[in-house]
Amino acid sequence: MKNTPETLNCSTVYKGKWLQFEKIVFRDIEGNIRKWEYVKRTQDRGAVVIIAKLKPSERVILIRQYRPPVESYIFEFPAGLIDDGESAETAALRELYEETGYCGRIISLTQPVYNTPGLTDETVSIAFVVVDETAVQNKNPQQNNEPTEDIEVYAEDIGKLTEFLQNAENEGDKVDAKLMSFALFQNF
Repeated sequence: MKNTPETLNCSTVYKGKWLQFEKIVFRDIEGNIRKWEYVKRTQDRGAVVIIAKLKPSERVILIRQYRPPVESYIFEFPAGLIDDGESAETAALRELYEETGYCGRIISLTQPVYNTPGLTDETVSIAFVVVDETAVQNKNPQQNNEPTEDIEVYAEDIGKLTEFLQNAENEGDKVDAKLMSFALFQNF
């Protein structure tokens, strides 16, 4: 009979302002002692990613921003961390407004899921948002970025999203896995 994996020890190797590097010692299902390294957020309240559709045009809102770890601009959905005392719903609408200037309505929100569980314990809730582009507040959206953010906003036709992202990659940009998965599924 196989055992249930069991964490024996977890220690912080390094702690910065936003991230910390952890080392876990655990017993695997065969009873062997193993080690694993991962990154954890220092202020772990989770994150949100926003899949926002403009109505009536049926375009999806994307952002393009520079990401130092990949040394490139990357196309992705608007996203951000959940602040202290904030719900995932509130964070999603706040981040959408800050990064894109758009105001929307959440139509559904997932439970927290994992992006890269082999690397980090960070969770993300996916908010599906509808943005009425005919509403007064969405006629001329103005971003409210933090001083450290350099974000460009795009509204792309869902049916042409894969082609748009492939062209962006051909021009040297990178694409987030969540966005590429969404785009490819539209043509599945």
